[in-house]
Amino acid sequence: MLGALLSTAALAVLPYRSGGSFGFIVLAFICIGATQLAFWRLTNPINQATRNWTVLPENWELLRRQWEYSHAIAAGLNALALLVLFISALRASVR
Repeated sequence: MLGALLSTAALAVLPYRSGGSFGFIVLAFICIGATQLAFWRLTNPINQATRNWTVLPENWELLRRQWEYSHAIAAGLNALALLVLFISALRASVR
């Protein structure tokens, strides 16, 4: 994830100077960063509570549902980041 964040940040420098698709790239960067936020705020506490699913507490079904939703959120954010990067690349190739 660090590589994705750093490469997206580096990619944003080029269109910023030339007036290209800077906004799209920044949106992709925010989406990728938000996946990290989702992991540390939603997924990791559940991993800690279940010791990476080696221990099942009484409310494990609720935890499992929240864990799955956190992964779905991250997948959606990564898909959005990829989509806006594709749009950015298409806009750059048209110019």
